[in-house]
Amino acid sequence: MIKNLALSGIIVFIFTIKISSAQNTQVSILEEVSYVYVEKLIAVAKENYPRIKTYASRIAISESKVSNAKLSWLSPLSLSYVYSPTTNLNLANPTFFSGYQIGFSFNLSAVLQTPATIKQSKEELKITRYDFEEYLASLTAEVKTRYFTYLQASKSLKLIYQSNQDSRDFFTSVKHKYENGEVTFENYNTAASSLATSNQGKITAEVTLLQAKVALEELLGIRLEEVPN
Repeated sequence: MIKNLALSGIIVFIFTIKISSAQNTQVSILEEVSYVYVEKLIAVAKENYPRIKTYASRIAISESKVSNAKLSWLSPLSLSYVYSPTTNLNLANPTFFSGYQIGFSFNLSAVLQTPATIKQSKEELKITRYDFEEYLASLTAEVKTRYFTYLQASKSLKLIYQSNQDSRDFFTSVKHKYENGEVTFENYNTAASSLATSNQGKITAEVTLLQAKVALEELLGIRLEEVPN
């Protein structure tokens, strides 16, 4: 009974120290944020992410349509010619003129439609560029969000590693006392269960970090380690 009370006092003392230490320790992620590094990540994403290339192709297509629309001014005009030799006598289809005969045709309706066609193609180009700018803003925000999520997972894992080490140290101490007959099996089992829970929490935190890393690398197109600090 006295040993159990003594162990309880030790446990309370240990957790009191941990709580006091946690209160005095400033845990912040802001000091680890590097906005210079964030800009590098954004630049890499803009260079490698496939949808960026898709938008670049759409803009090129829209620009080509504008150029074609401007050239359509010449479409209503058509030129034709007929050559009638002066030495041949064509009784089936007689002609009154010999040599080259040139003719022009002009489509007024097509001319009137050309300005509207050019304007429409220019507006479509603007829309494509606006969509691209909007996507760049969205991609920038998403890179930042996933980077901050990765930092959060990394910071949390460091704290969990420290907590897990404390649990290991405490379990080792209780195990030693149990082997010397200083504590009961119930005390030993409680410490073992606490360590198992801590180990599971560590594994979960590690998976969370890996998932955050994969999500960020999805936008980068390369491994995070390949981005220079």
